[in-house]
Amino acid sequence: MRPFALQKTAYCSPKGGLLPSERPSFAKQTETMLPATGLRRPGGRHRTTSITIKHQHAMKKIFTSLLLLMAAAVTANAEITTVLSQPVSTQIWQGTNLEASLFSALQYGDKIVFATVQDVEGATAASTGDENHMYYQLQVASWNNGAATYITAGDNGVTSIESDGDVTVELTNVQVDAIKANGLTISGHFVTVNSVSIGTEESGDTPDTPEEGVTTVLWDSAADGNSPVSTGSDWSGYLNMAYDNRGGLTNAKVGDVITVTVTIDGGVTYAQLQIGDPTAADWGAAFDDNAYADLDIALSPQTFSYEIPDAATLEKIQTNGIVVRGSNIVITKVELTTYSDSYDAAIVTITGAGIATYSNSYKALDFANAGIKAYYASAVETGKVTLTPVSVAPAYTGLIVRGDKGSYEIPVAEGEVSAIEGTNYLKAVGDWDGTISASADGIFRYSFTESAAPTFSLVMAETAIPAHKAYLETATDITPDNGIIELEYSDEIGSGIENVAVESNSDDAWYNLQGMRVARPTHGIYIHNGKKVMIK
Repeated sequence: MRPFALQKTAYCSPKGGLLPSERPSFAKQTETMLPATGLRRPGGRHRTTSITIKHQHAMKKIFTSLLLLMAAAVTANAEITTVLSQPVSTQIWQGTNLEASLFSALQYGDKIVFATVQDVEGATAASTGDENHMYYQLQVASWNNGAATYITAGDNGVTSIESDGDVTVELTNVQVDAIKANGLTISGHFVTVNSVSIGTEESGDTPDTPEEGVTTVLWDSAADGNSPVSTGSDWSGYLNMAYDNRGGLTNAKVGDVITVTVTIDGGVTYAQLQIGDPTAADWGAAFDDNAYADLDIALSPQTFSYEIPDAATLEKIQTNGIVVRGSNIVITKVELTTYSDSYDAAIVTITGAGIATYSNSYKALDFANAGIKAYYASAVETGKVTLTPVSVAPAYTGLIVRGDKGSYEIPVAEGEVSAIEGTNYLKAVGDWDGTISASADGIFRYSFTESAAPTFSLVMAETAIPAHKAYLETATDITPDNGIIELEYSDEIGSGIENVAVESNSDDAWYNLQGMRVARPTHGIYIHNGKKVMIK
């Protein structure tokens, strides 16, 4: 089983990638799980990158399954070979599925060629009244459980067909894998595809040259103060590279490879190794199925490699480290290899409310093309918080993020990142769970509830704030008499203001230190009108 990475997926606009607000109200959205390959394969390194897809129908999209029983014999030195010679008409975004079996001979390094013509007659007939259909577009994608790997270029794989002719795509390894696993769907706007061909003019059997990365030794039993770690047969021994012992793992990236060197105990009938998560409920459980292996007992010493598949796994490793465990092995070395296409990123999750707080202790994040918006609290007054957008957020910055429900992979910003100008009233919690104290004179704190009705709550007692979240802090109580604080987005002034209710406890009521209302306070310490009061 391959590891899965949460992706936010919705149907993309067939014409020009318009946002849902710009299209008819009958758009629909879905959430899916996208397989994240993240594995080393013969002939090179590749993995599935995060795709946030926005897709919306201009009219009902109809998919028909085209079952073509064509046998295309392709040799190792095959040139371009036609796998489909039956014309496919897209009409108005009518999709046709091509089964994966048609592409069984596809190899890394191949290209795919679509012979296209404009359906001028169909576009002319459809152009009536205010409807103008005199444009021609092609979209080719490989779909897996609602998630797309686009084959043609352009926003959401939509490419304009300016004249009759071939559309040629030099396929990436990721695209080849997707096509061979899931086939293709051809759709578009008044374009006819007369044939589909695959292959290359040169030899198609030459594998990519594996990239040589830069390797760093994280732990070596031969180093001073270390010694080989024997796991025993019962998994009782382990190498602890968690928390303060994680060392160079804090610099790991998505696509980096962790390599463990071991020797096998003599006289054993099996040997196992896994790279585990020290924060898992089952302590030290493997990050995923690819982080575990049954080893060859006849080979000693030997190595086991695990490629960091996605940003969610990366954050666990960077923040908490790893535990190397196993049975009937002796661990002698752990290394980390990074490559030119390895990258650093963070996962930002937005709930069904479409809004959340976020912070990161060490990473400055680039939200410019993230599919979600980030804001800081630039001003506060009674009854209102003004939120200003920020495209690049410095590390340890409290943020409000807005977007569709889902988890988003946000890249780390490159180069030096300037601090936010002015005051930000949102305070970061960072990478670990935190606790904020009760509001008092001069310091008023508000926690944020992410729900169907997003709510700021005035903190009346010591309150836990989860990791990667933020809270609001002001010098005065900004809760108005009606208890409703408006969030004003500076980039949307004039287009409407979202009201966020604040649970105001300034109602002359008494609360204990756990935040629970008390009808008749007796002896002890209580919260009353935002202040601690001792009753003797």
